[in-house]
Amino acid sequence: MAKRLAVTVGFAGNPEQTKEIIKRVKIAEEVGVEACFTAETWGRDQFSLLTQIALQTSKIKLGTGIAPVFGRSPAVLAMTAATLDELSGGRVILGLGTSGSRVIEHWHGEKFEKPLQRLKEYSEIINLIVSGEKVFYEGEIFKLQRGFKLLFEPVRKHIPIYIASISPASMKQLGGFADGWMPIYWPKSRFEAGKEVVREGSRKAARPDDAVECIASITTVINEDVEKAKFQAAGGISWYVTNMGDFYHQMLTRQGFGPEVAAMRKAGEEHRPPPFGTNPEIMAAMGDRMLEETAVFGDLETVAAGIEERRQLGVDMPSIGMPMGSPEYVEKVLGTLVS
Repeated sequence: MAKRLAVTVGFAGNPEQTKEIIKRVKIAEEVGVEACFTAETWGRDQFSLLTQIALQTSKIKLGTGIAPVFGRSPAVLAMTAATLDELSGGRVILGLGTSGSRVIEHWHGEKFEKPLQRLKEYSEIINLIVSGEKVFYEGEIFKLQRGFKLLFEPVRKHIPIYIASISPASMKQLGGFADGWMPIYWPKSRFEAGKEVVREGSRKAARPDDAVECIASITTVINEDVEKAKFQAAGGISWYVTNMGDFYHQMLTRQGFGPEVAAMRKAGEEHRPPPFGTNPEIMAAMGDRMLEETAVFGDLETVAAGIEERRQLGVDMPSIGMPMGSPEYVEKVLGTLVS
């Protein structure tokens, strides 16, 4: 039996690139990869790509990773997810998150207000709509009082909702209603501690301890040249710590990497990083300990061992970026990681 693994295909590119993405997803399905997640920012939308993937696959689960709870109403997200679930034969995972003020206010044109409350209300309303019941909802943000009902029978009464979260308040909250927790850049030695925070929320809501599974995004770089692999692996986290608001550097500081974070941010101020932060000064400030906790890099055997280590440390389903290269190479990598 294949070990659980998900892939993310990032942003949908031009039509030719989309064809290549779909080819790789079909390979992933053939070797036993469980789920494929798509991202979305201010380019092509994620549901169009997921629809194309749904039409050319039959088993792999199809997830948003993530859809922000701004820009689309909860009803639009519910209708879209239920329609895709029908089209795919019940394979949808609805990954939700708040995004951040830059994107929400300067792309979607909405105030980035009460994000956690909005996340909770979206999830509850979506669950209510997909259940097929009349929708009556009295929330702090949304008040739905006319009893509308979805005009078709969903193929499932519940579509799994996974929440992207790295802050304690959000993690406790999602424990009360979500099906999955989706952390990113989470240190490997802290997965059990993170799951315990989620479980606190589950217990408060009278849910079982295993109500929420952990689907962690793992930075993964396969390169036999270890120094090059390390450099590539450091790029993403360097960029997020120094350029992507406060959530990421605050999370890593809470997890025991305060000195590294402070040094990285100081280096980022003195040496402005290029896109994705592949900056030698910031990398030097990060050090090996933090990188090894938040990324897996090296040859295929080393990466496979690193992914398995995270499974043993509490990750129910690791999620990695879709490997690049020839179809034969993609098959070899993914086949190794699920075997």
